[in-house]
Amino acid sequence: MTKLVIERARAANILVLESNHDVKMLQDSPRRPWSLKQRILGRHGHLSNEAAAEAVAQIMSAELKHLYLAHLSRECNRPELAQRVMTERLQQIGATHVQLELTSQNKPTFTLVL
Repeated sequence: MTKLVIERARAANILVLESNHDVKMLQDSPRRPWSLKQRILGRHGHLSNEAAAEAVAQIMSAELKHLYLAHLSRECNRPELAQRVMTERLQQIGATHVQLELTSQNKPTFTLVL
């Protein structure tokens, strides 16, 4: 994520953030060619679980109340991995005020009423 994106996202009350892949699962995937793995892992690729957690640590503010993890890879991630990595980071930075939710490609996410 660029510094500009991080700066602009700090004002958010609700954030939908990509947590696309687990790096090891992606690297070990036999179904993805090396060129695709390089693109995904590159600077303009997708956010890994760890990169998403780092981004949230930089974005975090008292205003952020709801965090949705989205665009989880079916083959190179697991919801429980994405949730564990983010939960650990939220705990490390003392962000107990943030409600973490995972989205799914297979079912709608509940409606958030403000």
